[in-house]
Amino acid sequence: WVQVVVDVEGYRARREKQLRQLARRMADQAVRTGKRQILEPMSSAERRIIHLELRDHPDVTSESIGEEPARKVTILLKK
Repeated sequence: WVQVVVDVEGYRARREKQLRQLARRMADQAVRTGKRQILEPMSSAERRIIHLELRDHPDVTSESIGEEPARKVTILLKK
């Protein structure tokens, strides 16, 4: 058994950059509005990127909610 990863024209790096930007944008929106932000369902690898991007954010925290395959990231204000 051999794992093969196919990355066409840097898709994985582009997607990671998009997810990091999304995480920061939604965190800013959560702070601005005071309301939790719920992202679209995504894979565990993509959710992990969001959580890692926000782990040191001073004002928000993130958590995964729901059941696979529709598990989502929720960004909420720290208490």
